[in-house]
Amino acid sequence: MGVIRELLISVAGSVIFLVLVWVVSRTARHITVLVITRILGLDVEQSFKDAAHAADDLRAELARARWVTVMTSRGNDLQREVFAETLRAGSGGTKRVRILLPDPDVVGPPDWIDIREAEAASFDHAYRDGLLRQCIRQNISYVAAHAGSGQIEMRLYHQPHVARIVLTDRVAYLTRYEDIRHGQLSPVKKFRRGDMYDYLGRMVALTWDHARQASGSS
Repeated sequence: MGVIRELLISVAGSVIFLVLVWVVSRTARHITVLVITRILGLDVEQSFKDAAHAADDLRAELARARWVTVMTSRGNDLQREVFAETLRAGSGGTKRVRILLPDPDVVGPPDWIDIREAEAASFDHAYRDGLLRQCIRQNISYVAAHAGSGQIEMRLYHQPHVARIVLTDRVAYLTRYEDIRHGQLSPVKKFRRGDMYDYLGRMVALTWDHARQASGSS
């Protein structure tokens, strides 16, 4: 009985230790998820609670990327620190950067900016009377100021606002827009090269090909 009791205590101690490691170590969780997804043949690299939790990882991937394409709606992310170095690199001609934002001068029907603003108004009452369109125009002007030289291109699309996609030569980040919260608060999925990466790349490429070039974009 003494041997069995010691064995049970040892096993229980090991389980408690592993649980503690799981709880306190984001790295351990990431490695575990990565191993499981590779065994299962999935191309999801990592899942983040929201944009804030994805910021450090995204910043690191943007820094090592040879090229970056961003398709977004409002576009406020582009004025945050996570994209600052990418825009500087694009302006300096050391990295190819392509930006897709909604076209504020196309008013439908359907008017996809008004449709998205109506969704946003259900959870943020500030969004009314064209505020979303105004935000988009401001971000277009911000990107255009960077795109006067170098390798930054910007085009404006007219289609539903359903996701934010950040694509590099290595990975893709997907944030699906919901009608219950801002995109900043929605989960972010990171995909390595694979079926989902190819699907998102095709979506972005088709949007780019049929979007109009913004004035001030190189």
